[in-house]
Amino acid sequence: MIKKNDIENTKVNIIWILKNSRSHLPGLIVIILMGAFGALSGVATAITSKYMVDSAVKGNLHQAGMGALLFAVLMFSGLGLNVWRSLLTVNISESMSNTMRQKIFAGLTETEWMPLAAYHSGDILTRLTSDVSSVVDFMLSTVPGIISLVVQLVAAFATLLHYEPRLAYLAFLLGPTTVLFSRIWGRKLKTLNIKMKESESDYRSYLQESLQNLLIIKSFGLEQYSRDMLQGLHEKRLASVIKLNRTTLTASTVMGGGFLSGYILAFVWGIYRLAHQAISFGTLTAFLQLVSQVQGPFFGLARSIPQTITAAASAGRLMVLEEMQRENKGEKLPAPRGVGMAFHQINFAYEEGQPILNDVSADIKPGEMVALVGPSGEGKTTMIRLLLALLRPDEGEVCFTDELGHRFAASAATRDWLTYVPQGNTLFSGTIADNLRYGDPGATEEDMEKAVRAACAWGFIKKLPQGLDTVIGEDGLGLSEGQAQRIAIARSLLKKAPVLIMDEATSALDMQSELHVLSAIKELGKDRTCLIITHRPSVSKICSRVLRLQDGGIVEEAV
Repeated sequence: MIKKNDIENTKVNIIWILKNSRSHLPGLIVIILMGAFGALSGVATAITSKYMVDSAVKGNLHQAGMGALLFAVLMFSGLGLNVWRSLLTVNISESMSNTMRQKIFAGLTETEWMPLAAYHSGDILTRLTSDVSSVVDFMLSTVPGIISLVVQLVAAFATLLHYEPRLAYLAFLLGPTTVLFSRIWGRKLKTLNIKMKESESDYRSYLQESLQNLLIIKSFGLEQYSRDMLQGLHEKRLASVIKLNRTTLTASTVMGGGFLSGYILAFVWGIYRLAHQAISFGTLTAFLQLVSQVQGPFFGLARSIPQTITAAASAGRLMVLEEMQRENKGEKLPAPRGVGMAFHQINFAYEEGQPILNDVSADIKPGEMVALVGPSGEGKTTMIRLLLALLRPDEGEVCFTDELGHRFAASAATRDWLTYVPQGNTLFSGTIADNLRYGDPGATEEDMEKAVRAACAWGFIKKLPQGLDTVIGEDGLGLSEGQAQRIAIARSLLKKAPVLIMDEATSALDMQSELHVLSAIKELGKDRTCLIITHRPSVSKICSRVLRLQDGGIVEEAV
């Protein structure tokens, strides 16, 4: 049985769905009205068939012909209505799906980094695709279906009640048993549906990671191993799908049996009444159609319960993303000419009892170019994440300073003062120009050329067939690692921010090219503060200071 808490949770989730569908309410109302009109047309068709048959039996061909004409009009108008409804549903479905995804995606871009990083991108993608589709399908198919079924039930029952009251009551009494039966399966169906979604997320996550790391799979000879892993996840997903479908089919079969029993009973009762000349052939024809239209809605309503539970479960998974803690951006900060950075007695640990930074303090003045060095795993990237306000220190203060000595705590707002070149290949598929515009969406071709020259990238770009308009693939496919790094540096330079942070951003360049790039950056922005993470001692030669992280602490080294 469905417990009270499950019902309350389902109500909350359904309210969320309705709230997020308000912008498409006019289209939904049209779809609902079309469905209701179709339901009434079905009842009208049954009544018309009665008079058409009775008129033909009596030899009144004129009335039979008029009935046949009306019957044809109702049938073809219903066909046309279904086509129009289908086209409208597809249009609204795409629009509603996009609106919902855009809203959730926008929220994700403003979510705190650490809670979001706990979710696999494949899981989030599954929620934004499969779960959104389930919610939209509920609003565009299940809800209009429920309303049209109710309209059909009322109209058919009233009509059947007029012709044969005892049969109407019998058909109505048999119907609710199917709905009550579906309630018994409700909680189980919800649990199975959630498990199926989770297994789908696992499958998609592994598939996504495998494609992204195909080079590793091939270089280690793990082709068969990765296929076996994917097959195992497929079998796990298949088992959950089969279990859900088996449960759904069992419920549908039992409910379908009740529906068929009612239909057979109506047929036998109609034949009995016809044998005793209590009804006409036309009335029997109407009986069979109307009983179906009384029993059918109950069957449809019973099937809509699992669909509602599925949509509610999907809504719950989407609500988790929507309810994640948002960053506090605060008010927009002024644009100072020079910006410095300060760490004051910082303590930070990803896991309790395993500190990464221990009482770290450092001041970087506006306009300085500072190298941050040290062994891998000592917290250099963590310090950058603290500056970007992606992480918060357990203790201490991370802030920015201007030339007047004002201090501003690191936050989402202070990112406006930063431009960043992360580790690895961080290019998007598209043209080189598209990638550069992530630094400045309004950048002109002249701006982009100036930036790529400063990043020492113009030499190879101008040799490409389409220059800046050359299309590159996912992860910079078509470029070398060094070329991709130079484009990423140029992208950061287009954002005219007073602070530049580079995290091993020149690791794929040879020593001479690296020094050339850093010297060009230094000359390009004399007022720009630069923090450079590097493992190369040669870089420190062009820096004003060198800070070394080791054993959780920080010390300054002589240049």
